Amino acid sequence: MPDTVDPHGAQPYSTPPKSVPDCGSGRRANSLRLRLRTSVHRAKLTRALAEGVEPGASDELAFRARRLTSERNRRALAGALRRSIADAHLPASTRARVSIIDRRGVLNAEAAIAEMIERLLRPRPVQVKGMAMLERILTNADGSPLYNRSEPGALRQMIRNATAALDRQQAGSHEFALPV
Repeated sequence: MPDTVDPHGAQPYSTPPKSVPDCGSGRRANSLRLRLRTSVHRAKLTRALAEGVEPGASDELAFRARRLTSERNRRALAGALRRSIADAHLPASTRARVSIIDRRGVLNAEAAIAEMIERLLRPRPVQVKGMAMLERILTNADGSPLYNRSEPGALRQMIRNATAALDRQQAGSHEFALPV
């Protein structure tokens, strides 16, 4: 099968232009192609990062990690958490007939959610694993205790674990705590 040719440069797409920045893994990547692959596999990449896969393992993981830990994403996730708390506090007469969130779970986890919001808005950097864990809590409608009835305290514990992971270095990291 012949290579697909770029009509503007008459080069195969497998040869990225020199203007595309290195994505950190030593390989040059076509920016549009990388964005498309990352978009298509977003849920899978987020799940892998939440499970502790190193972001440097692939260009797609590195790109997804940068997106997850960006200031913009941090503010967006903090806003989603704030809306969840606000929805949980609305009286039954003003809420929609079908509540999307598990109201009891959110009210039970309110203090942990508020702590997460506060941490997201602090200027300190965050670890990708914690951000990926939080994104999965907010976007996994089938399995997240944010949306589904679960054991009491399940959402609170998941939020606390994700909050702790925002500051915890992964085991494979070059940074480690020194004994005091």
